[in-house]
Amino acid sequence: MELILHFIPYVLLFALATAIIYAWGLWRSMRQQQDLSNLLSAKGVAKIKKALRKNGAMTRRDLEPVVKDLSAKQPFSREQIAVTDPKKFLDSILPYMVKQRIITEEKQNGKIVYKLRK
Repeated sequence: MELILHFIPYVLLFALATAIIYAWGLWRSMRQQQDLSNLLSAKGVAKIKKALRKNGAMTRRDLEPVVKDLSAKQPFSREQIAVTDPKKFLDSILPYMVKQRIITEEKQNGKIVYKLRK
């Protein structure tokens, strides 16, 4: 009997560790889509900034090929997210970049162009 009482704390600690790992995995799987979306947006911002730095002012049409085949995935995961419609992706990311003061939106010769802020 004394031997069984000696192992009960170890069994309880093992059960607690298992429950914590299970809960963490469940939480990660529920947040995975949002994390992938955030990762794709961050990659898109970086690509657009690089293209604007290299080419100067660009229109929305000029930026479409930059983000066309962009994809993102988390380490140790098979799940992946990619840009399927560059126009919709730019519709969501360009206003965010303007609001965050990363780029500016100007009108030149009747066209809207985007430039990096100085």
